[in-house]
Amino acid sequence: MIRWSGIALMVIGILHMVVLGIDAAAEIPGWLRLELWTVEHWQPLRTQRLEVLASNAAFWSTVGSFALPLIMIGALVVWLGGKHLPLPSFLGWSLLAWIVVASLIIEVSGFPLGIPVAICLIIGARRQNLRRVTLEEASA
Repeated sequence: MIRWSGIALMVIGILHMVVLGIDAAAEIPGWLRLELWTVEHWQPLRTQRLEVLASNAAFWSTVGSFALPLIMIGALVVWLGGKHLPLPSFLGWSLLAWIVVASLIIEVSGFPLGIPVAICLIIGARRQNLRRVTLEEASA
């Protein structure tokens, strides 16, 4: 259950980068010309030029989004599972809290896809911890 949750996290992160990256591709040349290196994007949103807003939105929905850390967390979960190392229960709970809040703020979005994944992480970590406790008691 933990391994598949990690794989699902990586897939969701990759899909996020691909789907939103298609739209953001037009902004990449500007990023390479360091057009985001401006204090204008620190100004109130309503005072920024549309081009700056669009470039910022593209950046924060791809490279600056949580998609890349989600891929890394998924890889870490798979690695921990492969080494039979315990998964901290706070990981599933914190992901679930973040996903639920984000799902309530914006719909239609991909956030609800993470709810079953986070629940599986919570259940998997609990099962893993119960097995560990049972093994420790048996060896004592």
